[in-house]
Amino acid sequence: MPQVQSKASIGAKELVSLLTVFVGVNVFLSYPQTISKAGMEASWMLPLISGAITLILFLIVERVLFRYFPGLDIVEVAKEVLGSYFATMVSVVLGIYFIAITALTMRQFMENVTSTVLPTTPITVVGVLFILSTGYVAYQGLEGIARVSYFALPVLIAGVLAVCLLNWNWLIASRVFPFWGTGIEQVVWGALRYSSIFANVLLLCVIYPHAHDPKSLRKVGIQSIVLSALIIAGFTFVYNLVFPPSVTGKIAFPLYQLARMIYMGRFIQNLESGFVFLWVTAAVIKMAITLWSAAYLFSSGFGWPTFRPAIPALGLLAFALSMLPSNIVQAHQWDELYVLTWGWIVVFGLPLLIVLGGALIRSVKRGRAQHV
Repeated sequence: MPQVQSKASIGAKELVSLLTVFVGVNVFLSYPQTISKAGMEASWMLPLISGAITLILFLIVERVLFRYFPGLDIVEVAKEVLGSYFATMVSVVLGIYFIAITALTMRQFMENVTSTVLPTTPITVVGVLFILSTGYVAYQGLEGIARVSYFALPVLIAGVLAVCLLNWNWLIASRVFPFWGTGIEQVVWGALRYSSIFANVLLLCVIYPHAHDPKSLRKVGIQSIVLSALIIAGFTFVYNLVFPPSVTGKIAFPLYQLARMIYMGRFIQNLESGFVFLWVTAAVIKMAITLWSAAYLFSSGFGWPTFRPAIPALGLLAFALSMLPSNIVQAHQWDELYVLTWGWIVVFGLPLLIVLGGALIRSVKRGRAQHV
């Protein structure tokens, strides 16, 4: 099948960094707040359970792709099995999902910046700067995003670790008891409900043709899922030790509040402004990944020769959609309801349906051909 556009060639280390950053950035958003309402004292368990579920699904999809559809992304798989019209529908659905993530992520980070470090700056000005930076990184393609992620990942991990370690004097061990928080059933249900932040399965189906060595993708998936789950779980664990359970579900920006809590004496306090670079970098990388994914999927589905001309238009669309929520509370509600709660349909359900269904159809066709 002719390729619509040239494929990138990205090494395993860069892919691990890209996938880890994409998922780990959720510690900067409302995810810790959301799972704290679901699990209370045991909310740190939710990303571990979600990560384990994602890992199983990832291994299934990776195995099927490697065996039946080597070198094809999810749109090309749909086109190969069910035709171009169905493939176009798939690209539109997935593209809209990534645009929605871009818009909600942008709005949350815009509110974070304007309510903390730039209170007198209009939110539209912050948004324009965000989308220009994001569009520039996304325009460089997946290779450029992967390289930025490779250099940014150690900085992000060091920043999260610094916030956690510098709050050691506020840690109260009793705040993680009772051990199961709201109960085993509620914890497991919360992990299933909010598992869509681990979009590794969907991203695998998008970036699969761009891996320098497709055989290394299994290792890439395992490392990125485990590492991102540990980052989020570790941060949430410290977050639960610092703040009581009655408060953790009400804090809009958990990492910023932890940064404000740092007090190691008269000369080591008020360090939250030093983490602004960390937040901005995390926001730009995550939105660049989702914006590139949307543009790439649209170009693949509609047969465009390249994804780059779509970046400005989709970036402007994401910026316009980010201004639809009336305030940060509504933005968090939309993120929890539409992305976190129902996102699993797109993140897990659609890739499994297309890849496994396509493999089944191809197996049936091969069986019939052999009998003939």
